[in-house]
Amino acid sequence: MISLQDTLKLNNQAVELYHSDDFAQAAKAYYKSLCSMNKILKGCYDHADVMVLAANSTSAPQQECLHCTSFNTTTTHHHHHQHQEEPFLYQRPIVLQESAGASESLCTMQAMTIYCSGVLLNTAILHHQEAILTGSSASVDRAAKLYEASLHLVGKFHVYSGSNKTVSLIVMAASNNLAQIELQKGILDQACKRLQVLKSLIRSLQNVIPHIFTREEFGGMLSNSLSAESVIASPAA
Repeated sequence: MISLQDTLKLNNQAVELYHSDDFAQAAKAYYKSLCSMNKILKGCYDHADVMVLAANSTSAPQQECLHCTSFNTTTTHHHHHQHQEEPFLYQRPIVLQESAGASESLCTMQAMTIYCSGVLLNTAILHHQEAILTGSSASVDRAAKLYEASLHLVGKFHVYSGSNKTVSLIVMAASNNLAQIELQKGILDQACKRLQVLKSLIRSLQNVIPHIFTREEFGGMLSNSLSAESVIASPAA
């Protein structure tokens, strides 16, 4: 019998492995968690191409220590440290904890959707870091698919909500990072739309943001979101 606790434990083990620079084992644990969640959701998760990636996870060379963010549905803990780059990328995976009040505040489907979206974001961050370290275009493509899947999943069940800190983090982080990939690929219209969404979220979630992002992370995403105007003004390729 697959339990929610087991799937969340797999995610959190993957975060520890990622934190220890063991990307190959972290990827395996993330994908096991995703597959387990898909079984719990009885196959309602329809991004089959993401599941196929489980057989294609790759290792990456050693890197500097990357820190993590721990969440249940009500409490946030920060491990402060972020290397500011230009453009800013969100790099901290989410440690998922089952909330004692989840069954009261969220239906099972919504709760599992949030958890699964969090694992998708974490896996995307891992492959995005692989791409940065190795220059692998395949890792960039994996990351893009996973960011898209994470956003699609929370949108599919209409759980975009500033009332949930984990959802706010997922939507903002995935939108920020995916926009940077799209800018690199020259998909300017789509990148601009994501940056405008990010800008709107920053404006509407001012009371939530200090509880889920460090000052550097907020500043980096704000800077990226303000670049939407320059993207619009850029001449067509």
